[in-house]
This record gives sequence, structure tokens and C-alpha cells, in this order.
Amino acid sequence: MVYRFSHIKLIRLAGLIIWLSLSIPFFLQFETFNQTFNVYLISHIFFGLVFWFVTNNIGQMSFKIKAWLSIIILTALVLLINHTNDSAIGVIYALVISLLVAWLFPVRESLIVLFVCNLLIAFQFSYIGSGFENRPQYYALFVIYLGVSAYSFIISLVAFRQQNAKEELRMLNTELKATQVLLADSSRINERLRISRELHDLIGHHLTALTLNLEAASHMTEGKPQTYVKKAHSIARLLLSDVREVVGKFRQSGTLDLGLAVKELLSGLPRLKVKALIPDEFLVEDPKLAQTILRCAQELITNTMKHAEANNIEVKLYRTDKAVILEIKDDGIGLGHSQSGNGMTGMAERVKLLNGSCEYVSDKGLKTTLTFPV
Repeated sequence: MVYRFSHIKLIRLAGLIIWLSLSIPFFLQFETFNQTFNVYLISHIFFGLVFWFVTNNIGQMSFKIKAWLSIIILTALVLLINHTNDSAIGVIYALVISLLVAWLFPVRESLIVLFVCNLLIAFQFSYIGSGFENRPQYYALFVIYLGVSAYSFIISLVAFRQQNAKEELRMLNTELKATQVLLADSSRINERLRISRELHDLIGHHLTALTLNLEAASHMTEGKPQTYVKKAHSIARLLLSDVREVVGKFRQSGTLDLGLAVKELLSGLPRLKVKALIPDEFLVEDPKLAQTILRCAQELITNTMKHAEANNIEVKLYRTDKAVILEIKDDGIGLGHSQSGNGMTGMAERVKLLNGSCEYVSDKGLKTTLTFPV
């Protein structure tokens, strides 16, 4: 069903439908494979290939220069098709450009691209279309094209913003799930501590008092009653020992499943291929350490999605005898000359509070290594 497709796939489908619909008429228009037809055919095929390439990389292109180059090529092909046919058929191809720019550039740059593209087409209209008998017909066609082009751009821009909102909501949902994992474990630990305190404060104290009283009673009785008193004293001491053992186990079993929380954070990341090297069960006893690692992973993943222009991300979580280590690597543009923002500064402060260290390696992407001593 169409409604199951993402916004990007629908935009791609719309552009391909326009391109395919233009594949039929020009085959009927030309009867022989002359030079004009060959130029038109090559331009048409090349337009479809460039469109396929740029839509296949929407949101995943490593450098914006690919987007600019694609738009320049598509615009040049539109002008070439108009010139080859001495007609305005290229404006239908230009509608595909109107669909694309909202996904490739910010709004201001998109408007500039559309303005330049339409200006070139308007200039070309001044000498093509010898079939037009009067100027009003020429102006009417161009104004109609401008209206349809603006409508296509606005619809595409709305779809782009909806897609971004959908991705942000998905990210918030994964962050919520990851936090819920730690919260559930923290609640379990707190409940165990509460039960252990209750056992110690209530049953433990009463059993201690009972043991002392039975020991005193064993010195005040003789004969057969003394035997039963000593037996009760022995049972009371054994029960007190069991209670202390249970309290000790409750206090020692407070572990957080950090591995599961990080995996939840990585689930369903849009526009990124994720490789997670995380053990099936990665338990951490310190809640503050688990919370810090999760927040650092969240910050690094968000930065990769928003700024790195990466296609792949690799997350590795492991421990040595002396430290817990988080490694996150992407294949984006790296740090370059960018400065640390509030998120990266806050992450460095979190790591420093736990006497940890941050290491960045910017080579064919960015590799961040966070080390936390334990």
C-alpha cells in the first residue's frame, strides 16, 4: 500500500512517474534516430539516472557538493531538452527539480536554486518555441509553469518537515525506551535495598533480641527445659544468620543492564546503518556510571545524525580489568574546524566528573573513545 512508504520514497516515486510519463511521447514524436533525437534520448536517460542517484542518497550524502552538482546537471539537462526540441517540454522535467530542492538544501538555498533555475528557463523562453504565434500564449505558459513549480516545492517542503518531525519523534522514543531500561533496573535496585533495610531493621533486631533472651534463659534453667531452650536458641541464631545472608545478597545484586539500554538507543535510527558490538548482557553496578555512559552515547549518536553527514555508525561497548570503554565511530565528515557545542562540552564535563577521559580521532569520519575507570 502507498501509505506504507516513507516520505523520501514517495518523493522518489513521484519523480520517477513524471520521468516515465515523459518517456512515451518523445518516442512517438521522432520517426528516425537522427541527431536531434539522439541528443534528446541521451538527455532524457541521463536525467533519470541523475535523479535516481540523488534520491538514493537523500539524507545520506557525505558532502553537499554532490547535491549541488546533481541540481546543476539536472538544470543543464532541462535547458538542453528545451533547446533540442525547440519547445517548452523541459519545464515538466523542471518540476522534478522543484520536488528535490526542499530535500537537498535549507529553505533559503532552495528558493535561490528555484529562482536561478526559473530565471534561466525564462531567458530561454525568449527564443525557443517558434510555434507560439503570440506573446500572451508564451507568458501564460510560463506563468502556469511557475505556479505548478511553486506548488510542487511547497508540497515537497511540507513532506520534508513531516519526515524530520517523524524522525525526531522516533529518536525521542528510542531515548525514552533506553531510559526506561535503566529506570526499571534502578527501581528494582531501590526496592531490593528497601526490603533489605526492612529485614535488617525489623526482623534482624527482633531475632537478635530473641537470641540474647534465649541465651540468658539457657543459664537460668536446668534439666529437660534447658535442652529445649538451647535448641530454640540454636534455631534463632541460624535464622538470624539466614536473614543476614539474604540482606547481604539483596544489597550485592544491584546491577544495571547498560548493554540493553544502549541497544534500545540504537534501534530504529533513521538514515543510518548501525553496527552494534555490545555483549548480550553488559551489567554495571554504579547507577551514575550507567547514566553517564547512556547520555554520552545519546549525545554522540545525535551529533552523528545531525552534523556528520554519515552513512554508517559503529558502537562498541566493552570493559577491561580497569575500565569501561565506549567507542562510537562514523564515516562522516569528521570534526574539521568545528568547535565543541553545548552538547559536547556537557558530555566532557560528565566524563570528567567520573575521572574518565575523551579521545577524538578525525580520519575518514570521527571515532570517539570514552574511558571510565572502575
